[in-house]
Amino acid sequence: MDKELLLLTLKQSKNEPFILVNELILAKNESKVKAFFDELNSEGFHFQVTIDENYQITREQRAKLAILGFMNDIDFDKIINELIWQEFELLTTIVGDEFGYIAKTGLNFSTEDRKYQIDVILKLNPYVLFIDCKHYGGTGKKSVLKKAAEEQVARVEAVKENFVELQEKISIKGWKKIVFIPMVVTWLDDEIFFHEFVPVVPFTKLRSFFQNFYLYFEDIFKIEL
Repeated sequence: MDKELLLLTLKQSKNEPFILVNELILAKNESKVKAFFDELNSEGFHFQVTIDENYQITREQRAKLAILGFMNDIDFDKIINELIWQEFELLTTIVGDEFGYIAKTGLNFSTEDRKYQIDVILKLNPYVLFIDCKHYGGTGKKSVLKKAAEEQVARVEAVKENFVELQEKISIKGWKKIVFIPMVVTWLDDEIFFHEFVPVVPFTKLRSFFQNFYLYFEDIFKIEL
């Protein structure tokens, strides 16, 4: 995989959903660009051709392209610099899907006291993971992430208190047993840690978290209904 072309593709399409083929050729050469798209095609990427013979790319394709970059050892910070926060949520749902979770994004609800928003919900009966996606990179952000973990607990407790009204929105009506788990996923390139038993998971460790979920389960904060 040509790392330079992958990063340039993400950079080109960050604000407008297009891949400009001639710019890629100028950066490399025609044969390398052709090989790059052939490899993407073999990975399941099928872009729509535009009238001017460029390509249109969706947000989901950009998120999958970012994951391909991670898998090919492209510098983490260089990739995230070319993504927007909505794509971070998409990345989280894509990884969840790999482990059998059904995803929902953007749960919004209100109580008498305040409004709430939950970025991503991943469901795998009986587990419902309520995820706050924090677009933080670099270092020195743990204090902010600890606060985010506390706030996520408050959101999940509000979901519990309003469960009758929200169960259809979450699409878990009829489940016999339900386990709510708040968590935070972040760009912070560090290790998994827990704050007040709430998992704070760097995106680079998200697969590892799901692979070892049952090892963590007994020790993490959860609400059982």
